[in-house]
Amino acid sequence: MEYRSVKEADISGLADAMKRAYAEKPWNEKWSDERAVRRIRAIMGNYNFFGRAVVCENKIIGGVLGYADPYAQEDFFFVSELFVVPEWKRRGIGKALLSNLEIHLKERGIRTIQLTSIDDNKDFYTKAGFNVDCVSVMYRQLK
Repeated sequence: MEYRSVKEADISGLADAMKRAYAEKPWNEKWSDERAVRRIRAIMGNYNFFGRAVVCENKIIGGVLGYADPYAQEDFFFVSELFVVPEWKRRGIGKALLSNLEIHLKERGIRTIQLTSIDDNKDFYTKAGFNVDCVSVMYRQLK
């Protein structure tokens, strides 16, 4: 198993892994190949994009993708996606991806990671050292 920085050539493999990861509970999402590729490309197009992939036998089995989000005194790193393919879940890969990401962010002078998560994943992120912020995610469905 190898953890490495994401590159342009990984888009298809990342999209496939993400699509497979979100096809299961609790998401049960049906991503088309096109939309999954668009999602990965959109994240990679953000300011100061950075991502790590985990590869086993030349196949991407998980990834963490995000970007530097500048604030007044420091840059935060916003995690847009963290995913692991179903057959590799519950083996510590998601936590290892976050730990691996942290090492590389510290090298870049980034000391804060932010993300948005569904309630089902709260225990995972708490065990990985994340805390709930005072910020609420708000949305409005347009008609």
